[in-house]
Amino acid sequence: MDFENKLLNLVQTVLEEMKVLRQEFKAQNVDLAAAKNEIRELKISHKSFEKIMLQISGSVEDIQDNVGSQASTVTTPALHEVVETVKVIMKSYAEATKSAHISFCREQEIEKTNQFARMKNVRISDLPESEKEEVKSVVTKFLTETLDVPNPDLAQAYRIGNKGAQPRAIIVKFVDQAKRDMALANKAILKGWRIWLDPDLTPLQVETRRKELAKVKEAQDAGFVAYLRDNQAIITKRRRQSST
Repeated sequence: MDFENKLLNLVQTVLEEMKVLRQEFKAQNVDLAAAKNEIRELKISHKSFEKIMLQISGSVEDIQDNVGSQASTVTTPALHEVVETVKVIMKSYAEATKSAHISFCREQEIEKTNQFARMKNVRISDLPESEKEEVKSVVTKFLTETLDVPNPDLAQAYRIGNKGAQPRAIIVKFVDQAKRDMALANKAILKGWRIWLDPDLTPLQVETRRKELAKVKEAQDAGFVAYLRDNQAIITKRRRQSST
């Protein structure tokens, strides 16, 4: 009887640990879902995420070992069934954490590939559109005559989206990244033109940039010096000097 009471206590302890582990894993699933859309926003690196997954897997293995060491001494069929069920659940958690880690790494690699493919690109918005234009020639002329980029040497230039009242945006791919960087450096020339030239960002980068810009605006409204650098909000401790 004492043995069964001890075993019942052990099973109860394991079930409590399972409850905590289930909550931890649920939280990690939420983080993972968010990470797929906001990897940079969450600022979770490959190593830190791997550490989290290993910690959860370690907890699973510890409970499995604890349950497994008692399974062979269980004499009551009902208790034996409970222990075996716990072992199956722990194994499923271990497999799920491994799958989550693989999925996260895959999402990171896809995002890195997309960002690399756009490194020589810019996006031009609201450049007037004509019915029978040769986009590459139009963009070359715009870069040369307006943005002072000599011999821009474009690999591609094409409009995206459906025709409407507003000119469609143009994606421009340079052969030489230095020319692309020169165009971005000279974009201040467009002030007052209502034509915009920006890096060609992935959807994830666009969302991150939007949120970082919101942080910059909030800090500036609070009187701090803040600006955006490489799509990241930089906020200094120094307050802006009053103009009065």
